[in-house]
Amino acid sequence: MERLFSILAVGLLLAGQAHATEIWMFAGPHVDHPAPGWERLRTDAGNMWKPDAPWATVASHVSVVQFAPTNVDRATDDDLQQAIKDLKRRNIALAVGTGLLIRSDRCRAKTEAYVGQAALEHMLDKLLRNGADVKYVTMDEPFYYGHRDSSPTACHESAQMLAQALIQSRAIVRKYFPGAKIGSDDVIDASGPWIQELAGWADTYKAVTGEPLAYIHADLDWSEGAVRNLVPLAAVLKQRGVPLGVIYDADRFNNNSDENWSHNTANHFAEVESGLGVHPDHAVIETWVRYPTRMLPESQPGTFTNVVLQYIQRYQKN
Repeated sequence: MERLFSILAVGLLLAGQAHATEIWMFAGPHVDHPAPGWERLRTDAGNMWKPDAPWATVASHVSVVQFAPTNVDRATDDDLQQAIKDLKRRNIALAVGTGLLIRSDRCRAKTEAYVGQAALEHMLDKLLRNGADVKYVTMDEPFYYGHRDSSPTACHESAQMLAQALIQSRAIVRKYFPGAKIGSDDVIDASGPWIQELAGWADTYKAVTGEPLAYIHADLDWSEGAVRNLVPLAAVLKQRGVPLGVIYDADRFNNNSDENWSHNTANHFAEVESGLGVHPDHAVIETWVRYPTRMLPESQPGTFTNVVLQYIQRYQKN
């Protein structure tokens, strides 16, 4: 009971310190040949990069658009250039989310946190030569998959070893984009000790690399315990000056149609910001499943940009 009151007290304190939240969103260039299993999904993605594209309200509020490596790799140079040019015209910053732990004899884990050096450099080079100015690189859950993961190829490395390994990756990123800020997303579940481990990871990363994490984006399983853990997570990150992002998506039980995904995701940002009183520095609206099947228009329920519009209408005053 005492712990519950403490969590509520911190939540009320954070609610009283509400601030402007940056909106980050998933998007990407048109892709003619998507990966197997992703055909006929979000085929209107390329239409976003036209001046009269029907997402004007969303575009005027979004701070950052994040591309996935597969979208960059599979897009033609022309389609990638179109998206990059339009982001610049709209004054929207570009982020790329990718594994950043280099596979080597040290660890050859097969999870998304790890990447081959050649593949990483190919993606970064393709972005650079097509005119991108990558402002953010989001590491794909390096601490969870590098330290805690229990899959067969997991290496269970210490925070110190992981941070040391990331020095090489950071140097590769900065070779192409010297000004890029490097942050991370990571798993948040119902484990209380995990929050303290993440705080320790942020401390170790800063001590080893000489630079703090630019942000941590919380990837929740949307269990009740995981949502509650946003309160202590927000507190420990605030103490360290590390911005908190919350990835808003649907849980695994409600991601099987456009309508279910959209409704469940909107419920999640209401649960966090209205219910819990946590107002993240970044509201990160993403999908890594087949839904929603359309990006546009923002005015039509069930599209991806309509979910972003719902967030704006609820939590953005300007």
